[in-house]
Amino acid sequence: MSQEQRAEVAVRFARTDEDVVFLGANGEWFLRRLREDGHVPVPVRPGPSSCGALATLRSRTSTLCMYDNGALTGRQRARVLGEHGSAVVAPAAFDDGTLRITEVSNGLRLAGELDISNRHGLVAAMAADVEVIDMRSLRFVDAGGIAAMYSAASGRVRLLYPQPVPRRVIALVDPQARRLVCEGVGSG
Repeated sequence: MSQEQRAEVAVRFARTDEDVVFLGANGEWFLRRLREDGHVPVPVRPGPSSCGALATLRSRTSTLCMYDNGALTGRQRARVLGEHGSAVVAPAAFDDGTLRITEVSNGLRLAGELDISNRHGLVAAMAADVEVIDMRSLRFVDAGGIAAMYSAASGRVRLLYPQPVPRRVIALVDPQARRLVCEGVGSG
């Protein structure tokens, strides 16, 4: 499970209307992601979670423990599943550890960094006539990434909440917003 995937699952959990507390050794990645998504601040309490998870999020009514499933042995995985009532799986259309692309109800969501090493993943994901791309968690993109997005677009694509740096690159590649239309402002 990549850091972007853990962050995506955590952010979805934290979108409840309850107060959420982060328990873990390093919450900076999580807090950054919450800021990107426009979520209110979340208290951080350092220290390991009681069940050995990489990080734990607790609300008044539920708990989310995050593990790296790929790093667990079969026995460890069975123990974890036995201690927890259910497992959450967050599949991605593409995830190379730097860029994570997930399909959402109205299009795609990008998180991380889009550059020459992974733009092929975006082009492949856009093959399904994407009309909306949520960019609020995309921290960096090079001109080649935006050019690939422009070329892969079958029509106008709404780009939701781009951060300041990606927004500047989009304006350079498509200054007239003929295909790539920015909506909203990312919190970065």
